[in-house]
Amino acid sequence: MFQLRPGTMAMIIGARTLAGQANIGKSVELFALCKPGERLLNPVNGVMTELPADAPRPLWLVTGAVCANDGQRGFAFVRAEHLMPFLPDTQPEDARLFEMS
Repeated sequence: MFQLRPGTMAMIIGARTLAGQANIGKSVELFALCKPGERLLNPVNGVMTELPADAPRPLWLVTGAVCANDGQRGFAFVRAEHLMPFLPDTQPEDARLFEMS
């Protein structure tokens, strides 16, 4: 199974908030998985961001043409299950064998 990791492009396929629902269908780049209590530097606004220690789960900080819950543009925090990564282009096995010969 293809794993989510920083730098991966993905599509937002779900949300639990009204602000998040506006992001469904948008493509984003995964920046970092932020665990509860963890701090990271937001690449869009340069602000140190901390996910509350009592947060129920880690969230991905994603960047792109999206909007955060507080209305800031360019980034959002998204649950992993609401992200569908774009898989790398693959070729049929026969085509790869043909190129190697």
